[in-house]
Amino acid sequence: MKVEHSNTIEIYIVGSGAIGKALAVFLKRENKNVKLVRGSVDNIPDTENEVTVIGKHETLKERITTVTFSTISAIHGIVLITTKTFANAIIAKKMSAIRGNFSIVLLQNGLNIDHPFQNFRSVFRCVLFSTSQVTGDNAVTFKSVKASPIGNIEGKNEGLENLIDQINTPQFEFRSEPDIVTYVWKKTITNCVFNTICPLLEIDNGIFYRNPEAEKLALTIIAECVLIAELQGVFLDKDEIKENLLLISQKSDGQLISTYMDILNKRPTEVESLNLEIAKIADEIGRPELIEKTRVLGQLIQIKSTITA
Repeated sequence: MKVEHSNTIEIYIVGSGAIGKALAVFLKRENKNVKLVRGSVDNIPDTENEVTVIGKHETLKERITTVTFSTISAIHGIVLITTKTFANAIIAKKMSAIRGNFSIVLLQNGLNIDHPFQNFRSVFRCVLFSTSQVTGDNAVTFKSVKASPIGNIEGKNEGLENLIDQINTPQFEFRSEPDIVTYVWKKTITNCVFNTICPLLEIDNGIFYRNPEAEKLALTIIAECVLIAELQGVFLDKDEIKENLLLISQKSDGQLISTYMDILNKRPTEVESLNLEIAKIADEIGRPELIEKTRVLGQLIQIKSTITA
């Protein structure tokens, strides 16, 4: 049943992909004032479409309004960004012209992806523990593993609990996390493995628990990245990351990673915020030799994504 309370807080979800659409439906079910925002286009009419979310135990449908930044002059509430990270600079520029008082939450993968938003007052990172896939123009599947942590990279979490209260839903849960940096690094390292090896082998996510050689390469990437994290003052457990990676590999056996789908559909990838961002950090601290295999995998994805034949 729908919750019968009203809410005047504005919630804008930038990005109408699988996560954005699923979250919009869940928030609408809670009677929230929510809209999707197209991040890449402007000056087109607002639309309203019925969006379907297929979950493990239920299928939900809601009519969701989609707008563009050109129709938004002010925001008083929350902006949730679910686009690919390569769009962040453009989105930040568009949002700089918008008046009001709002918090930004980046529901994205990668390191230093918050840099384009450094001039905004309230910016948070979220590490997603849920999966969603597009199955049609306005239909997605959704599965939540556990509550997704949200926190500020610099530990400035004022107003975070209230923000979480506004966006939390029974289907898509969030929680506050004072040490979000550790979670960001863990998720980024896991993505450095899945989002390069799987597309290069043109294989599904289950390869790491099925194939010992693939697992061995994954452990090499994890070890390289953990060492760079330690030099940045972030101390991680290699075995913990390995166990989580193998668990994800087993549970998503047969599924294709998003980067592989991006390459197949001739779309840009997020590798610059994953392998290549860690390689950049290694270069900046004068230790490029520590990240050789991670860097090469990222470079190969860059090349593969530009091959059109």
